[in-house]
Amino acid sequence: MSSSTDSKNLSVSQVTELCQNALTHVHARPEAVNAVTEAMLWCELHGISSHGLNMLPTYLERAREGGINVQARPQIVHQHGCLIRMDGGGTFGQYIASAAVEAALAAAKSHGAGLVSVFNANHAGALACFTQLIAQAGMVGFMAHNANPAVAPYGGREAALGTNPLSFAFPGTDFPVLVDLATSATAKGKLYELARGGDQIPAGLALNINGEPTTSVAEAIKGILLPLGGPKGYALAVAVEMLTGVLGGDVLGPDIPSFHKSPNRPQGISMLVMAIDIDGLIPLDEFKTRVEEFQRKLTSNLPASGFSKVQIPGEREAQLAMTRQQEGIAVKQSILDDIAIQNNH
Repeated sequence: MSSSTDSKNLSVSQVTELCQNALTHVHARPEAVNAVTEAMLWCELHGISSHGLNMLPTYLERAREGGINVQARPQIVHQHGCLIRMDGGGTFGQYIASAAVEAALAAAKSHGAGLVSVFNANHAGALACFTQLIAQAGMVGFMAHNANPAVAPYGGREAALGTNPLSFAFPGTDFPVLVDLATSATAKGKLYELARGGDQIPAGLALNINGEPTTSVAEAIKGILLPLGGPKGYALAVAVEMLTGVLGGDVLGPDIPSFHKSPNRPQGISMLVMAIDIDGLIPLDEFKTRVEEFQRKLTSNLPASGFSKVQIPGEREAQLAMTRQQEGIAVKQSILDDIAIQNNH
């Protein structure tokens, strides 16, 4: 049996082949195979391993058990100008998110902005993977989706909100400026990643099943997460739910089936994807020049104790991706073992 600390260094092509083979094994559509593989690879390259291969065993289980409709395709069911309503078909969240980005970009090119409201979706992983596609197209990107209840509302002790992530992306000169965060004090996927190593978590992130503060990963997974920054994160989580579950017309966050514990049940997640054509407001080149000027003003700030420099959101991840493209990606052996187990079903 492998140790929780054992890892194997994989090349980009090896990660790609691993994902493609596993997803093909559960009879996913080729478009879904490509979308999920690209998202997994992006997460691994950019240091967001909690949403990379770490999640693949659960996706495979959900595909086998019926929680993910492997043969479905996302479909536009209504469009009014720049506003689009999309049925995700209950397929892989990454496939749905990619389709929503394409639709938002197409609408933005025609109307100056595109807004896609998606229902009947599933967990999509790291949202910056999709908003950065919008930034690469020279537009401002935004995405949010709701999730199964894992977070207590501010002042409460029972799970009623999802981690309800949101992401912004802006074109830059050397790399896109990326903002990607859960509205909970930590992402649930991060806890599952930490659990592979038996790590403790800082205080203030979670409660146990009795509603008491805990620093145990195992207790946090069974228990309830806290909102990011108390009432501020709570308010953001509510806003995400309003923009997704309420506006999308699908299952509300408190009623979404568990991603990990209900593999046979579609989640009914809702998403909101938005693209804004910068050229419709100011020339894109001028925008990038202003971004560069803003970044210089931030990075010229004297670093605080314990920091070597001020970084721009997305900078560290962009640098890491370049390194991992060349040197490979360290993947825990326990994750590879779990993928192999799913492939043997």
